[in-house]
Amino acid sequence: MARYQVSIIERPEGWQPASPDAVPPEPGSPREVLAEADELFAAVRQAIAHNESPHRQHDRRWAVVVEPGSLGRTWRAARLCTPLAYKVTAIWWPTGWEPASPLDVPNCVWKSQGGGSQEPMSYPQALARVRGLNRQSMDQAGTMWYVVIAVENEPVSQTVSYDPSGTETTVEVRRLHVVRPEEGSGKGDCSHCPAHSFDCAKQDWIALEETVTDTRTRSLPSQA
Repeated sequence: MARYQVSIIERPEGWQPASPDAVPPEPGSPREVLAEADELFAAVRQAIAHNESPHRQHDRRWAVVVEPGSLGRTWRAARLCTPLAYKVTAIWWPTGWEPASPLDVPNCVWKSQGGGSQEPMSYPQALARVRGLNRQSMDQAGTMWYVVIAVENEPVSQTVSYDPSGTETTVEVRRLHVVRPEEGSGKGDCSHCPAHSFDCAKQDWIALEETVTDTRTRSLPSQA
């Protein structure tokens, strides 16, 4: 079985999607599988192509991307991955690495501490912000480089715990992807890197996947 599925749901009457990968507030149950893919963005592209197809203007079949067999909030048998949220984060500029475009992404991505913007935005907005920040880094010999992060909709897992002091702690594990935009030239030039002969300099990927843990706490109201 492929890792991701493009599932068809019924588009609610009167619902106006905010983006081509949007999901209605109450999506109902999946009705059929349109396509399968091992890579997230391949599945998202197929879902968007279906939703933007001109001859489907009056069709109520709407495509969403799920991870089948993974417990989700909306459906127990599939975790809802769309809509994707995009963020911009800073990474360290690798020693000896030379970008040809402000949208290049090095193979070795090492996140800096406290860098970048954490506000979700649309993909075009994230791309424009990265282009501007990296152009500035290229012109001023900066030490930071910026990349687009795509965050899947529902968390991979979530746990909620309570302690006697009245504190609620929520821990979510989320899957995110470092995006290598098609608009860029690719991975840049690693030939001047001290590790240019290592395998990392020869890799070619479209999106680099990792998981992050988000912990939130809040004090519960006391009961008199």
